[in-house]
Order: sequence, then C-alpha cells, then structure tokens
Amino acid sequence: MDRIVQQKKIRSEKNQTMLFWLCWAAYFSTYLGRLNYSASLTEIIRAEGYEKGAAGLIGTAFFFSYGLGQLFSGILGDRKKPYKMILIGVLGSGICNGAMGLSSSVRQMAAVWCINGLLQSLIWSPIIKLFSDWIPAGSQKKFCVNINSSVPIGTFAAYGLTALLIWKFHWRTVFFFSALCLTAISVIWYLGSHKIMRDVEENGILEEPVFVSQEKKQADVSMRNLVLGSGMIFFCFGLMFQGVLKDGVTTWIPTYIREEYHMESVISIISTTIIPVFNLSGVYMASIANRKVFKSEITTSASFFALCAGALVLLRLYQGGSVLVVLLLFGMATTAMMAVNTMLVSMVPLYFAPYGKSSTASGILNSSAYAGGAVSAYGIGVLSEWLGWDATILIWIIIAVLGAWVCTAGIARWKRFLQYGI
Repeated sequence: MDRIVQQKKIRSEKNQTMLFWLCWAAYFSTYLGRLNYSASLTEIIRAEGYEKGAAGLIGTAFFFSYGLGQLFSGILGDRKKPYKMILIGVLGSGICNGAMGLSSSVRQMAAVWCINGLLQSLIWSPIIKLFSDWIPAGSQKKFCVNINSSVPIGTFAAYGLTALLIWKFHWRTVFFFSALCLTAISVIWYLGSHKIMRDVEENGILEEPVFVSQEKKQADVSMRNLVLGSGMIFFCFGLMFQGVLKDGVTTWIPTYIREEYHMESVISIISTTIIPVFNLSGVYMASIANRKVFKSEITTSASFFALCAGALVLLRLYQGGSVLVVLLLFGMATTAMMAVNTMLVSMVPLYFAPYGKSSTASGILNSSAYAGGAVSAYGIGVLSEWLGWDATILIWIIIAVLGAWVCTAGIARWKRFLQYGI
C-alpha cells in the first residue's frame, strides 16, 4: 500500500525554539493591542463621559468580531499559509490601534475595534496549526502549554503600560504606543518565519509515515461529526462560560475597584496588575494537574471551574473587606479560567491533527470563548448598573457551576473519541 508524503518537521532544536518565541511574541503583542482598551476603560469613561453600557459595547464589538473571525480563520489555517495569516493579523492590528487613538466617538471606536477583532482572529488558530505541522509530535503539547504564558504576561504588560502611559500622558497615547509595538513585531515575524520556512524546506525531517487509506479515511470525516462525536459541543458551551468569567470579568475589574473602593482610575488599573501574575500560574497548574492527577483535559477543566466557583463565593461573602483580599480572590477565579483555557483551547485541538482539522478545532473552541466574552463585556456593565455588583457576582457563581456541569457531561464522549476515534 502506498505511503503519503507527510509535512516536514523542523529538525533543529534551535529553530524549533525560534518558532516558539516568534509565536509567543506575536500572541503576546495581540494582548497589548486588545486589552489596552479594557485597561483604559475606566479612564475613558471618566475622561469622555461615556456611560458604562456604551463603553462596554466597544469591548463587545471586539469580542464578537474576534469570536466570529475565529470560525473562519480556523478553517483557513488548515487550508492556507498560516504564517502569512499571522503577519496580516499582527500588522493589521497595529494599524487599528493607531486608528483607535484618533477616534472621537463611541461609534467610531466600536467600528475600529470590531475590525481589530477580525484581524486578531487570524493569529491563534494558525499558531496551533504551525505547531502541529512543524514541531515534532513529542514536543507539541509542551509548546501549546508554554505559549499560553503569553496571555497573563501580555495582560500584565497591557495593564501596567496603560497605567503608566495614562499617568504620564493621555489615554490615546496608549493606543499609539501599542500600534508601534505591533508594527515592530510584525516585521520581526516576517523575517523570522521566512527563515524557518526555508529551513523546513531544505532540512526538515519526516516522522513515521501513515498509509494513504488510513489518512484518507481520517481526512474525510466532517467537522460536524467530529464536533458531535468527540463531545466538543460540550466544551464549546464550557468555553462560553469561561469567556464570561475570564475576559468579561477582567474587563470590568478596574471599574469594580474604582466604584467599590473609590480609587482613582490609575490606581485601580495598577492594582489590577496583580491578577495576571496569578494567571501565569494557571497555565502550569493546569498542565501539572492534568498530567499527574486527572489525566484528562476535560476532567481538569471541570475541576478548575469548581475552583473558580469557590473563589467567587468567597468574593461575594467578603465584599467590602480589604481590597488586597478581593484582588487575590479575583486572581484565583481568573487563574482557574486560565487553566480551563489552556486545556480546552490549546491542548484539545491537537487531538484533531490526524483528521487535518487542528486549526479548525482551535478556531471553533476559541470562538466559543470569545462569544462568552462578547456577551459579558456589555452585559456585566449593564448588570452592574441595573442590579449592582452583589447580584452580578452571584450570576458569575452560577455560570461557574454551569461550566463545571457541561464539562463533566462531555467526559464520557471524549474518552470514547480518544479510544475509538470517529
């Protein structure tokens, strides 16, 4: 029986490491160019006089377009050149950040941030595709775990730099600075990715080949059957809840601190930088818990949803106490959601690589997370205005419990998928 010619892998460990850091820098830069709005939100509301609901709508525009774009970029990542998609995404986001600094109304800002979301959606799924295509199988999971460290570090950098720039200058300066960073990283990406691509073509290695009939059978499986047969449909709902509890909550933490503790905008932003320090540990806590305790990405996710619910219960009981303790509890809750994101968005898509659908799976899952973020960026602002923060936190607790429940519901189907396939 004939054998197929497989995708070449990077031979040199040096170039594998280089690819990782290029991808890390590209994804890190997206957080400078997206969370700068969330970090500036409380100051923009104060300086421009926008209502919280209207200001939240700008964040919703980003999350909505980013989530929708993930569906298309995931499919494109399996069919087109992923390194070109990443270049377009990073450079385009830099241009949008420059335009954001020039915008003068909610409508203009929402339109620009919507386009920014579409462009940034071209980055994550192609990164997962590059890892599954160019990195040897034995190192893929390690790369997918470690790339997630760019999220909390990017969050810390976005909030820290925003606080500094607002303190010294004006909130618009934040977007001009981010535009410069994104443009510089897009140039680095262009030069580095082309060097690695040439190395793969000239010196790449092939791992153990697969028979044609087996590969064809796998490639012919539709994404619909994979989503339903693997239990991914449960994980999509879980990630919607995760999006609410991570991205949505993170967006509004500085505003919560300013309103509940009557702090200045800059101080509330600076105080929030403690949270991504915790979030970084979530990446590795999830990996260790999955490898040594639960041995299943889905069981691990359900457990961290339960941990998030516990932290939020304590937060509601402790409201009005020390701001440091409140920030620590916010840190615990969002760290648990960082762990869920690592498992479901980074690790799970690798299991779809034999079907030629790793990028598509990543796009669908990431899209679900940002659908939750889109709803909550606007919804949390409205809820806090109408019902107050007490009721809003209670709703977060219910969402965390639902997240644990849907993940648990998908465990049996996922085990069957890993054992027997589709």
